[in-house]
Amino acid sequence: MSFSSFFSGFIRTIFKRPGLVTGFLAGVTLFFGFQLSRVELDNNNYRFVPKDDPALLVSEYIDDTFGSSSFILVALERRYGTVFDGAFLARVKDYVERVKAIDYVGDINSLVSSDYIAGDSDTILVEPLIGDDFSGAPEELGELKRRLLSWDLYRRALYSDDFTATQILIPLDILQENAGNPEVVASFLLIRDIAKEMFADMAEVYVTGLPVISATINESVKTDLTFLVPLVILVVVVIVCIPLRSPFLVALSLISVLAAVIWSIGAMPLFNIKLSVISTVLPVILIAVGSSYGLHLIIHYLEEAENLGHDPALMDREAYRLFITRLIEKIGKPLFLAMLTTMVSFLSFSFTRVVPMREFGYFSSFGVVASFIITITLVPSLLLLRGPTSLGKAGKKREQSQDDIRAVAAIAGVLTKIARKKRFVIALSVVILLVSLYGASKLVIDNVFIEYFKAHTDIYRSEVFIREKFGGSKVISMVVEADSSEILLHPDTLGALDRLGAHLVERVPEVGKVMGFTDLVKRMNQVFNADGIPSRGQTPVADAEESLFGFGDFFPFPEDGEEDPPAVFHEPDGEYGEYGEERYRDFAALLDKAAAASGDRSAVALARAAARLVNYQGAGYYEIPLEPARYGKRDKAELQRLVSNYLALLSGNIKTYANDPLEPTSMRTTIQLRATGQADTDRAVDEIKKFVRDNFPPDTKVLIGGSALVEGSLNSLVVKSLFTSMIIALLSLFCIISVANRSPAAGLVCAAPLGLLIMVNFAVMGFLGIKLNIGTAMIASLTMGIGID
Repeated sequence: MSFSSFFSGFIRTIFKRPGLVTGFLAGVTLFFGFQLSRVELDNNNYRFVPKDDPALLVSEYIDDTFGSSSFILVALERRYGTVFDGAFLARVKDYVERVKAIDYVGDINSLVSSDYIAGDSDTILVEPLIGDDFSGAPEELGELKRRLLSWDLYRRALYSDDFTATQILIPLDILQENAGNPEVVASFLLIRDIAKEMFADMAEVYVTGLPVISATINESVKTDLTFLVPLVILVVVVIVCIPLRSPFLVALSLISVLAAVIWSIGAMPLFNIKLSVISTVLPVILIAVGSSYGLHLIIHYLEEAENLGHDPALMDREAYRLFITRLIEKIGKPLFLAMLTTMVSFLSFSFTRVVPMREFGYFSSFGVVASFIITITLVPSLLLLRGPTSLGKAGKKREQSQDDIRAVAAIAGVLTKIARKKRFVIALSVVILLVSLYGASKLVIDNVFIEYFKAHTDIYRSEVFIREKFGGSKVISMVVEADSSEILLHPDTLGALDRLGAHLVERVPEVGKVMGFTDLVKRMNQVFNADGIPSRGQTPVADAEESLFGFGDFFPFPEDGEEDPPAVFHEPDGEYGEYGEERYRDFAALLDKAAAASGDRSAVALARAAARLVNYQGAGYYEIPLEPARYGKRDKAELQRLVSNYLALLSGNIKTYANDPLEPTSMRTTIQLRATGQADTDRAVDEIKKFVRDNFPPDTKVLIGGSALVEGSLNSLVVKSLFTSMIIALLSLFCIISVANRSPAAGLVCAAPLGLLIMVNFAVMGFLGIKLNIGTAMIASLTMGIGID
């Protein structure tokens, strides 16, 4: 049995019971409609890459070992003051207490909740940065500022360099893949809303972080859908009203596509599929594409009635049924081919590895098929149920149709004249192709979620502010592993890791902040040696000419914004000069107080350099122990045991930095990036890999993961998905048209202009600076699916 025979038998059978067909399709539509309330949004980019993606697997391993790297950044800017204000800090404390009670929130880092490592005799103490009895008195604020300036770990993490802003880091006890769940998103939004409510009269509030960006996308998508879907429907109705003029026929032409939208979206929760920023365009796409099926049917209905020379109202019901049946038999094949080619184009997304694009491919193709099925079954059934009626206004167009024919003939005449100039058209096409190839070469491949928002939006402004004042919201997690803690805590390993951090901050502009295990080791080494005399004779005058206060030009102090220079140690001469050791330490203490009072970075750098030279408060030992003689040890193995002793004295929870508090075999360093695009991130990652290759001991293993790496993986997948879907769509369309018309030339006639159109599209994007991302990568296949008609 041929397809035509089967199709004719099918429609003749179902049209005998139009009421049953209408009731069945209405029931199916209601079933899917009830599922709409279960549809969820999830724009967490960890869900966008496949489960076996290497970057995702490394990031999940790091999160499992050291805790989730998902966090929210809340920055508070005081435009007319500093963060060292008693009332302001009290408000921050109240905010932290409220946020602690929210689900999924971990241990918060802030000015009022972070720990401070201090020393007491031979003991290392971990105590709150400010105590529970903190009242905000001037002397307490001064001590808080001194503590913050005494440890670089806090800089650009808890306070900005000008002290006008503070940052609250709110970690989330969730798996990254669950960050888009509705209840989790609700917690994110609550954290943001509480901050805006509590600090409305005290500070400007900036909230960002990958979870917040995802949640904000969800909010925007919901708003856009409530605007775009009615707008598209209105536009289609206006366009359809021009040729049809009958409200009943207009409704018939749209009912199939609206039902198809309900079917395709309602089917998602049945398969536990969530809407994403990609699939939320599905209703708009289906309405734009699927409305043509119903419109074709109604237009042919009117034309066939006119060709018969009489009004359908003059027929009896049996003749009317035969009329409708023959109509569907006549337009069935072209409608089927239009549906098939569009479906195949959309289905090409199903072969990509980007999860939202694949989901879009499944449900958009399902929606196209549903629209076709409903068009050839429900619409004729409704016409049959209504029965033979007059065409009314829609039928009174015979006189006007002559004008339409003349207009169409004029357009066809112009196009025919152009088509006859074959050489000119081909030459022009070649020129367009060459220009398009040049324009496409300028295309930038990048998927930056924050660029989905306009510059004036809160989330965009927050992202910019965090980059300028703090370390940035993009995160790289680097883990160093070894077979034993002896290898991991060896000075060669810790020294290489510490040098890497300094190298990244000083040499890589994209790096905003580096925090990790070595910061703890250096701080413990400092407080443990706070009362010691520099063992290699750090001499403040050291063969230099005397200057103001008896200090020589003993250190090249950095300019504002530069990092502090490394400590320089000279051979001991046994004396501190005529003023004595205590006088120099007193002067270092004075510089320290002056720097804390001013907050100027140059003054802070001067005070730290002076403190290192005389070991004021152990500043000379803020380092990784590398030289055995300096610490009275015989070799580096004893230095390793010294670090192990520090960990035993610390007796704290350092899970964020190491996998074991006493004998770690892996440790994490968090690198925050001020980068926006993937090119910036790639430069930072390449620099890390190069330094590791050239400097790290061979018996260590380094893993690099984090959200920035997952974004990079998504970018490469987007490019591969683009070419995969585009090639599959083009080949499929060529084959379908060639088989349907029994001519490969027909397939080429369809495929060639579509291919050229895609290149023109990429060229326009390249010339205008529109990036190729997860959304724009779909345009090629969508263009083919729509343009094939």
